[in-house]
Amino acid sequence: MSTTVDGLRRNGELVVIGADAEPIQVAPRPLIAASRTIHGHPSGTARDVEETMRLAALTGVRPIVETRPLDEVGSAFERMLSGKARYRMVRTTGR
Repeated sequence: MSTTVDGLRRNGELVVIGADAEPIQVAPRPLIAASRTIHGHPSGTARDVEETMRLAALTGVRPIVETRPLDEVGSAFERMLSGKARYRMVRTTGR
């Protein structure tokens, strides 16, 4: 995440929603000179999900998923780990 700060435009914000064991290391001058900010935000609360679902319903946003039958769960998992999966992998109970 540290390397993304330099890519922020003036008044840009880096919003951290995932936890990583590595610290974010940023020199203060680039933050101050370009008025950049770094924020932490907890995600996944019930209210976040409700607001997201409402926005999706209002705008027609739908997920793009890759489906695999349950009996192919091993190969689907390998596809995900290898980075070849596109979007979200979803198991189905039929073909």
